[in-house]
Amino acid sequence: MRILHLAKYYWPRSGGMERVVQGLAEGAAALGHQVEVVAIETQGARDGAGGGTRVQRSFSVGALGSSEIAPGYLMSVLKRADIVHVHHPHVLADLAVLFRPGRAPVVVTHHADQSRGFLRPVVRTVLRRAAAIVVPSRAHLALSKELRGFEAKAEVIPFGIDERRWNVVPPPAPGQPPRAIFIGRLVAYKGVDILLRALERVPDLRLDVVGAGPEMARLKTLMRALAISDRVRWFGEYPDEDLPRRMADADFLVLPSVTVEEMFGLVALEAMAAGRPVITTALPSAVREVNVKGVTGLEVPLRDVEALAEALELLGRDPRLRQKMGAAGRQRVKEQFTQARMAQLHVELYERVRGGGARSGRVPTPAPITGS
Repeated sequence: MRILHLAKYYWPRSGGMERVVQGLAEGAAALGHQVEVVAIETQGARDGAGGGTRVQRSFSVGALGSSEIAPGYLMSVLKRADIVHVHHPHVLADLAVLFRPGRAPVVVTHHADQSRGFLRPVVRTVLRRAAAIVVPSRAHLALSKELRGFEAKAEVIPFGIDERRWNVVPPPAPGQPPRAIFIGRLVAYKGVDILLRALERVPDLRLDVVGAGPEMARLKTLMRALAISDRVRWFGEYPDEDLPRRMADADFLVLPSVTVEEMFGLVALEAMAAGRPVITTALPSAVREVNVKGVTGLEVPLRDVEALAEALELLGRDPRLRQKMGAAGRQRVKEQFTQARMAQLHVELYERVRGGGARSGRVPTPAPITGS
């Protein structure tokens, strides 16, 4: 089967959507399919291949808000494919689909709603044309305004990761003060300011912050005001291939997001695969389907500094609890959230839509786990 992914960016650019597209592409290639990805390059156009996948990168001449201007991207309409897989939001991919001749079925993965209202008619036209719309969780489908009216086309397939690169992460060195880690963009909805305020109340804990973004200057000012500079390390934007090395220093991961813009929390899966427990917030999103409260980690109310500080202190002082939760998280990823499982479920979906058959009705959401 010839599978064409129309993505905004691709590895080595690091981000949740980029890692999902890479996992789908390399996973399908490992199953023997021909996979090509079209993506945007902001530093210079280059073609390449990796993991059995051919990648064509179109040079961006500029940006209009969050949308890149890459005229060469539209040449993807000429590529042969048995399945065209579009990753939303991405207006250039939508235009390529609308201009594309032929009748190859279109599958859309909905990562987030389109933020620019004037583009929504284009988005809805592609959603109407799509044979299936993939979302990573039931919560995602419920929260999306864009997908209202398209629920009958929805297929819930959880995101997955290549757990092999995280399984080899060693445990933290013994005898060191406990260390938490945050990995992600430094933007307001990530709640890193709440994390810093909670850290102030846990004097024995250290924190690594991996990521960059518009909030960095404000967060560093807050850190200095809280007098915790000696306990926080800032690593900035970090190469994706080196992230396991940063995880190796940490005892647990914190994802303190404060809005449902945190739709899934792929980084929590990576920490769990590395045997680290996670602390997440009580968002009504897929984050709750990833981290199982009391089993693979802890959950705290939104924007609750005191509750987050208590969770930090609990994991910081209890290595046995960290080990127990870390082992449970690793097992959960192995059973529910691997790249291989995600790719296999997508290939089965491709085969169904190519055959013109009705949806199977199977919704492979993660199995719940309850504590004892």
